[in-house]
Amino acid sequence: MQLIGKVTGIHGLKGEVTFSHHLKRNTKFNQWDCLMVELNPESYIPFFIEYIKSTTSDECICKLEEIQNRDEAKIVLNKNIYASINYSIETLTTLTLQQYVGFTIFNGEVEIGEVTDAVESTMNKMFVVNHQGQEVLLPSQQDLIEKIDMKVRTIIMKLPEGLLGINS
Repeated sequence: MQLIGKVTGIHGLKGEVTFSHHLKRNTKFNQWDCLMVELNPESYIPFFIEYIKSTTSDECICKLEEIQNRDEAKIVLNKNIYASINYSIETLTTLTLQQYVGFTIFNGEVEIGEVTDAVESTMNKMFVVNHQGQEVLLPSQQDLIEKIDMKVRTIIMKLPEGLLGINS
């Protein structure tokens, strides 16, 4: 399975959800029968698509058969979504940082904390990390990232000395 995006909101009263994705514009969602939702880490549950429509180049509104109202839609809110292995998909070359929420960041071998969010609306994109009970911002620059392990959900970084002291 391949991570394609994240459920970002609830739309309307009938349980429709919006999700952001990093797929190419010509993705034929109307040919898909389900989305795999990561309700818990490493737990991928198929939700069958009643209908789906693109609203922008990187966002869709989707009605899932199993969800009938706003309250039921809350179960998938802020959850990662994956394409079933049955679909061949093309992703854009630029991925969003949101896909790393839930990953643990290490500075070398020292654990820094879990990524709780990402800031992508500014020129300097940042990971929001829970470090010793405090929220810190870490730059997501490629030259600081040594390794990303998607299976173990870890990011190994080489942070500049004193960076965590500045954030605190």
